[in-house]
Amino acid sequence: MERINFDPEYVDIILNGEKTTTIRKGIKSFQVGRIVEFTVNNKVFALARVKKVVIKRVKELTDLDALRDGFQDRISLIKALRRIYGEIKDHEFVTVVHFEIVKEFFKN
Repeated sequence: MERINFDPEYVDIILNGEKTTTIRKGIKSFQVGRIVEFTVNNKVFALARVKKVVIKRVKELTDLDALRDGFQDRISLIKALRRIYGEIKDHEFVTVVHFEIVKEFFKN
């Protein structure tokens, strides 16, 4: 089964529904409808269904993208992406994965 790993700080907001997307650097291929494992520190904390996948450039990310990803605004989202991935330029592609939790295993 395919896995998507998260930093511990995101587990609670994923499980309580505040974070309904994950944004990954580059063009990733996630099949819509597929169930994937969500992990933290190599432990599965949930199963999620991929609802939609959108490829866009960093400069095209919006405040709505940020809100869905658990951030207050686009600026805080970009800061987080740079913390995780290092330098990320406006013209680079990201993959926005929309998901819904189908099973929880534990809270962080």
